[in-house]
Amino acid sequence: MTIKTKGLLTVLVAYVIAIVLGFISLSFTSSCSQMLQILLADIIATFVIYAFSVAYKNSSFYDPYWSVIPPVIAFYWIAMNDYIFNTPTILLMSAVLFWSLRLTSNWIKTWEGLHHEDWRYIDMRNNLGNAFEIVGNIGGIHFFPTFIVFFCCMPMAQDFSSAYNWTIFLGFGLCIIGVLLEIISDKQLHDFREKYPSGTGIIDTGLWSYSRHPNYYGEIMFWWGIFVFGNSFSGMNYLLLAPIAMTAMFMFASIPWIEIKILRTRPQYKDYQKRVHILFPEITILKRLFKG
Repeated sequence: MTIKTKGLLTVLVAYVIAIVLGFISLSFTSSCSQMLQILLADIIATFVIYAFSVAYKNSSFYDPYWSVIPPVIAFYWIAMNDYIFNTPTILLMSAVLFWSLRLTSNWIKTWEGLHHEDWRYIDMRNNLGNAFEIVGNIGGIHFFPTFIVFFCCMPMAQDFSSAYNWTIFLGFGLCIIGVLLEIISDKQLHDFREKYPSGTGIIDTGLWSYSRHPNYYGEIMFWWGIFVFGNSFSGMNYLLLAPIAMTAMFMFASIPWIEIKILRTRPQYKDYQKRVHILFPEITILKRLFKG
């Protein structure tokens, strides 16, 4: 058994335990609303993964949580309310599973094993010192993403047996296009790294010539699609804050953090920053049109 295989099996065990305990907790919260029940189960599952992260001294145990849990949440809501066999639920689960399989498989492909921890968590541990466990590990790495993803999953919790309008197809289309953008940008980045294995170059071709982070652009588009899809039934406009929060997290936290790291070793990235928008390809295109 390779080191990577052993690591993946350990992570699999952790997630099976987390999901099972999450489901068991539902029987103790039956007096709560379904939404609160799912949230509490989500919190319990996060605590289980956090425990594994601490036991193995590797916070990357949490990395697959982002893509593994949303399909579980969606399926539970649909199954518990007998919404399984209709057009909206088939479209929703198809989009969510397509997104989940892409993101999870990409993590499996790039994760090296239990000895490998995401560089961001290492940076956080070094910078926060004694505050890392509470502020960084529990708050920043585990529970902040859990809450923001749960918030973005809330549009899935609708009465899918009720009337809906054409915007479900718009939402579904946004989800699928978003995932396709992620797949294409991942492939372009993989090919670039194979061609230039030194890790000192800057990819500025393909989708990367229009957005500095087209993979994140696709991720954001997926969550906007989920909002549009759910809003077709509920009209709960306050859930607009969910994709806005997701967009803000990438724009003002995740992406700047990555760019600071890139600039440490690749100062030529500054020129790329001037030419290509940080996220939105539309802005890059408009700038070039007006320049021309």
